[in-house]
Amino acid sequence: MSSLPAHLEVGRVIGDYQIVSLIGQGGMGKVFKVRNLISDRTEAMKVLLPDLDPSPELVERFLREIKLVAGLEHPNIASLRTALRAGNQLLMIMEFVEGHSLNELLAIRRFDEARAVHVTSQVLNALAHAHRLGVVHRDVKPSNILVGSGDRVKLTDFGIASRTGDPKLTAAGTAIGSLYYMSPEQMKAEPIDARSDLYSVGATLYEMITGIRPVPGESFYSILRAHAETRPKPMIHLVPGITPALSRVVERSLEKTPASRFQSAEEFQAALRGLDSAERTADLDATAPEPPLIFRPPTNPTRVPSSNTPPSGATPKAPSETGSKSWDPVVLETARKNLAVYIGPMAKVLVSRAAKTARNTEELYRALAAEISTPTDREKFLRSLPF
Repeated sequence: MSSLPAHLEVGRVIGDYQIVSLIGQGGMGKVFKVRNLISDRTEAMKVLLPDLDPSPELVERFLREIKLVAGLEHPNIASLRTALRAGNQLLMIMEFVEGHSLNELLAIRRFDEARAVHVTSQVLNALAHAHRLGVVHRDVKPSNILVGSGDRVKLTDFGIASRTGDPKLTAAGTAIGSLYYMSPEQMKAEPIDARSDLYSVGATLYEMITGIRPVPGESFYSILRAHAETRPKPMIHLVPGITPALSRVVERSLEKTPASRFQSAEEFQAALRGLDSAERTADLDATAPEPPLIFRPPTNPTRVPSSNTPPSGATPKAPSETGSKSWDPVVLETARKNLAVYIGPMAKVLVSRAAKTARNTEELYRALAAEISTPTDREKFLRSLPF
């Protein structure tokens, strides 16, 4: 038997909307997938606490969310279609995003660098727009980030958002939001601004790449202390092969004091865009031609065997197998394509990096295989080694 109130069961009609399924719920309400009976369009319907009689405070907060979202038209923000009353229920009709929450995706596996940066950049796009309008989200976390087709991102749930300068809806000294992603100042119920959202984005990006949250703790107090006092372990120590510059970007976003973090979503975005430049520089370094060797006769005429001199009778290796400076571009491009199947666009910079130290194609492929997270995929990649 359905646990929903009778008037909110699947198949029932509220106004012009037929309930298709329950897709989510939180402290303030429930979200249903609905179909508009006139346009036949699928929407999302948020209902304020359908099981309870909402308090005036919650009604005020819900109305506040409606008005805030109505003014936030942006491609990376789930848009408000309309709001209405049906009997004693207050309803929000929202854009329906076909896909999954970031929280659901991370429950399956962590993201590679390129995908994590792509998703984060879109979240920052949404926040830059909201912040310009004076809106602080205050609850950025994986469950409020929807990922649709082609990794198109929609930020949602502005239920505890506030306009700069507006009075808080919570009692003084009460912390709100989701503990693991909240900034230290928000955990302590101190005044917050847009930089608090950026801390939450950093915590989310950290989890996307490492698969773990940046702060430990099982209770409010332990999580509060971790946010206030514990510096998260750098991602570079947790994920082999991660770009050091990305690790530093996330470290800055998770600084304890707002003044030490990025000061705007645009600045955070610029730091992520700078990673692309760093990758291109690494690619150029890896493929740059070797400067010509200049022979200088030794001052000591006694011949000292070089460690690079092949033993008598040995056949020297072909130039394409002796180091990164003489790699056949076709070999590197093939390796990049084979690796990209498993880790995406980051394959390019990883191949360039591995080519600097690998002495032959087998060493190159083994070094690259270490960047693949699952043993089965690693074996598949190694079987693509050309002979």
